[in-house]
Amino acid sequence: MRPGIVHRLDKDTSGLIVVAKNDRAHAALAELFASRQIKKTYIALVQGAVERAKGTISASVGRDPMRRTRMTAKPLGDARTAVSHYEVVRRFANRFGKFTLVKVRIETGRTHQIRVHMASIGHPVVGDTLYGGSGQLTDQVASQAATSKAARRKAEPERLRLGRNFLHSARLEFAHPKTGKLLELEAPLPAELEEFLVRLEGK
Repeated sequence: MRPGIVHRLDKDTSGLIVVAKNDRAHAALAELFASRQIKKTYIALVQGAVERAKGTISASVGRDPMRRTRMTAKPLGDARTAVSHYEVVRRFANRFGKFTLVKVRIETGRTHQIRVHMASIGHPVVGDTLYGGSGQLTDQVASQAATSKAARRKAEPERLRLGRNFLHSARLEFAHPKTGKLLELEAPLPAELEEFLVRLEGK
């Protein structure tokens, strides 16, 4: 039983969710989600340099027939339409590699949608090991400078560990189910993600 819960986030995703106070509000909010009248915007840090400043990924998402814990953008029979719009917020290029901070607005709410879509264009979410993201970032310069195994052990290149996906539900926009007033709700990045960005910058 999930009384009042209108939708959900992935286990390792932070940010906003909607909870209804009564059955009437729950039904109205569920209808808004079903009819795509709720604008959902996420912040994600993805691996690699996303080439285009803006883009749309329109690829059906379904259960991976080979690995049932995963979803895929190349499903067989149970595919459901999924659309994600991304916009580059910031780019990083340093000793840990190249990364892009993106804002993603989703029209649909499929399981693992953003994670699957970004991975499908070669830019998995940082920390998302299920879809090819790195759970740990390593100082590539220090690693390359140490030519032998012994030297690499001694060099101890800096490593950044996150322990979760860098994916955050940052903004929701929808009409209040009773008054019809437009609600614009925002949640800032949690401290652990802000700190990770600071460390990624080397500050």
